[in-house]
Amino acid sequence: MIIVQVFFAALLIGPILWGVINWTKYKGVSAPKGIVTFNTLVNSAVLYALTYNLIFFLQEVFLVLGKKVLGLESYLYHNNHTWEGEHPMMYLMQGSGALAIFLIGLICLVIYSFIKNSQSIWKLLVLWLAFHGLVQSIPQVTVAYLAPSTDVGEALVGYLNLSQPLLIALALICIFTTPMLNIMFSRLLLEFAPKDVDLNNPKARFRYIRFIAVGAALVGGLLIVPFRVPPIRQAITPFIVFVYSIPWIWSSVNVTKHVKHTPNRIDEKIYWAPIALLILLLIFFQLVLAPGVEF
Repeated sequence: MIIVQVFFAALLIGPILWGVINWTKYKGVSAPKGIVTFNTLVNSAVLYALTYNLIFFLQEVFLVLGKKVLGLESYLYHNNHTWEGEHPMMYLMQGSGALAIFLIGLICLVIYSFIKNSQSIWKLLVLWLAFHGLVQSIPQVTVAYLAPSTDVGEALVGYLNLSQPLLIALALICIFTTPMLNIMFSRLLLEFAPKDVDLNNPKARFRYIRFIAVGAALVGGLLIVPFRVPPIRQAITPFIVFVYSIPWIWSSVNVTKHVKHTPNRIDEKIYWAPIALLILLLIFFQLVLAPGVEF
């Protein structure tokens, strides 16, 4: 139905229009200088890339585990979601990966609520895990309506045989949920700003989010590309996630009136442990996942 396509388009165009409104509204406000350092962008970009790939890997793991439970043979591999064998519930298990990362996203969000006042940089990893778990899973329901041949589409349409009105309702709920989640993540990311940043200044908020979220996601997307290829067509996938999520984080920075600073050391220096983990994960992806692991 055309209504889903219209709201899906609004999901992509909405933050652009909101950004234009913000530019007009705050163009007379002076932008403070020296808000963030290069360290913030690098640390956040590495953690963004690390969590994107961890969530992708977990989705693949639960896809094959779902089929393994049914006695089917499948391979843990880059976007190889085929299997050998037959079972009445095999199409249902095509949705097991998306469901798993959705639940992981919720769990990480709850964990973050308990550790948000920690000084550790790893709390940003937990927050990005929550982000990717939710943002990579929820839109798959909308895509399932638009393209029933996708993994979640095979579960909802191929197995559960949901009616068109119900699919439309689920698709619209997920479209509305996506920007709401990103508005929440915008506030949580703003809380990482150093105490000397005046977050009552709207342009200070825009400038900080440009480093910890927008710039980090762009650089992080480039870091993700080596994990996704070959084939080369998979190089675009991290930027698809960027398009329907990060612009909402950027455009909604002034929704929350009062933002509370949380303790952190993300801007103090570049931390090498996340970089080392990202390199090790890349080696694992290329040497283990690329050939495929039989389940």
